[in-house]
Amino acid sequence: MTRKQKRLAVIGGGVGFIMVAVLLVMFAFSQSVAYFYMPGDLSAA
Repeated sequence: MTRKQKRLAVIGGGVGFIMVAVLLVMFAFSQSVAYFYMPGDLSAA
């Protein structure tokens, strides 16, 4: 591989890794969003 191809592969891998990390965080927050309550909900309970 040429230097340009190596650089592109590293950048592409980094972007892919970041995308997977963001998706995992979003999935985790969507699963636990029921644990966050608004102040109005707490005072009504």
